[in-house]
Amino acid sequence: MIKINPLLLAAVGMVSAVAYAAPELTVTSIGQEIESENTSNGADLDEVTLYNRVGLAYGDWTFGLEAGKRWAINFDDTKDVHSINHRLQIDVWKKINEDLKLGFRYRGQREYDRYYARWDWNHGLLWSAGDVWYEANNESGVVGISAADYIKGEVYPIGFKYGTFKVGYFVEFHELVGSKEAEQKENYLEQQIRAYWTFYKGEKLTLSTEGRFTITADEDHNGKVAAGYRVYDDFGRNRLYIKANYAVNENLSVYGSYGYEMRDWKMEDGHKDDYTKKYWQDVIVGWSYKF
Repeated sequence: MIKINPLLLAAVGMVSAVAYAAPELTVTSIGQEIESENTSNGADLDEVTLYNRVGLAYGDWTFGLEAGKRWAINFDDTKDVHSINHRLQIDVWKKINEDLKLGFRYRGQREYDRYYARWDWNHGLLWSAGDVWYEANNESGVVGISAADYIKGEVYPIGFKYGTFKVGYFVEFHELVGSKEAEQKENYLEQQIRAYWTFYKGEKLTLSTEGRFTITADEDHNGKVAAGYRVYDDFGRNRLYIKANYAVNENLSVYGSYGYEMRDWKMEDGHKDDYTKKYWQDVIVGWSYKF
């Protein structure tokens, strides 16, 4: 008769139980999105980007993978359509507790690589979120493009939410890393108020809006810039989005948004206003399937 060691049997049982309880890497969502961004005085379609996305989860960890391709399109006599950029993006989030998530993002495009530290915090009526990243420039030697690296950030230090409405104080900053060259941008600081409101939620259709309102924008350079430069005037950049999401079924949603921005500039170092890029618009359509 074969004798089975009770301790061995117990150990096998414990390993099996742990293995069964361990989280698995699962695909949580897939989707695609097309975005068209245009500014006044630009090409017919300045930038058209196709994004392909996959979401994954592993216990308290979530992951996002994104691959994008960007084109410029003109409908004039040349019928010009050409690729102008690409994007590879990887997101990682870890749930720390009921209020806080911490994350990392890598974004690579033709002109830069970015390495982000991220957070998302919610507690009662208050919230905060932010991305701070190191931007490594990939275009050293290209005429008209600075080869400098920067520390940049887009941060909501504090926000307030109530029901389907929330508002946040927003700060964007750039800080030059490394040696300074003549006329080079050393830093940039923009302050905004951003507001979000879901004003309709039906059985399938959800409608929402978002507003972004610049308070101040300032930029410093290393010495006087020969041709001058321009930055947004105080209260001179205002953007509004209208967004819609339609739940086709429990898993599949289709969505779209339209954004419009009006801009007023202030001229620095004697820059001559060429009256370009006074307006900006953005159209997005996409779908998402959640498993």
